[in-house]
Amino acid sequence: MSSFDHNTVSKQLAQVRIVMVNTTLPANIGSALRAMKTMGLIKLVLVAPKTYPHPDIQALAAGSQDLFEHLEIVDTLEDAIKDCHLVFGTSARSRTIPWPLLDVRPAAKEAIKATSQGQQIAIVFGREDRGLTNEELALANYHLTIPVNPDYGVLNVAQAIQVVCYELRMSALEQQNLDQDADEMPLVQGQSMQWDEPLVTQKQMEEFYPHLEKMLTEIEFLDPDNPRLLPLRLRRLFGRIQLDRMEYHLLRGIFSRVQALTSGKWKKALSDKEDQPNA
Repeated sequence: MSSFDHNTVSKQLAQVRIVMVNTTLPANIGSALRAMKTMGLIKLVLVAPKTYPHPDIQALAAGSQDLFEHLEIVDTLEDAIKDCHLVFGTSARSRTIPWPLLDVRPAAKEAIKATSQGQQIAIVFGREDRGLTNEELALANYHLTIPVNPDYGVLNVAQAIQVVCYELRMSALEQQNLDQDADEMPLVQGQSMQWDEPLVTQKQMEEFYPHLEKMLTEIEFLDPDNPRLLPLRLRRLFGRIQLDRMEYHLLRGIFSRVQALTSGKWKKALSDKEDQPNA
């Protein structure tokens, strides 16, 4: 591989962070760092680890001590992914409602395509004993699964991270052979189109959902005492769409107008001009 190709692959992989939630065993953290180093990833985020620091982490991370410079520790999963545009949550179990689900190989391809658009990607791994909760998985755009032997589908978290990192590297290497316009936005259907606005981050979306739910409550479409699966289905809908900045502000403007009309606080401007954004 040429120096140019190597630098391009390294840059793409640097935009993908591995997130480990409430990890108990220090050995899994050390092994994850070693797996990442081997495949060229550099950023690990630990969400409220049970044991850190610990000498076993250093021992199992032999040769990858430089990754400690990029390691970040946060209190919540929301903090770990707040500046990300695309989030994959790993899951081996079926959930309350179906969610966009990808095997590890197509998931890696989607992730690498997104990095070519300058997006930040997170791949989230859960606890050793029970994985991610339904609430944590609801923060993801996609669920990611590794197709293992159904008679013995046992992978510990460090092994799963190794598989995912390998697929990410292979996808980044394959993309070097593609002549892809850097201004094209990849779509789920495998199509692409010119895009004029950056995608919003997870932090912005976590401000979007409460606003949406508040508006739906005020027009009595959502019963906060008995929401059923409506909030979860709305998350699935907008997570699948991936709003851009203009769409985000357009929708929040609509929510605010509906709230003002519902409460009787909005009055039409004297000029009778339509109050619409310049989309």
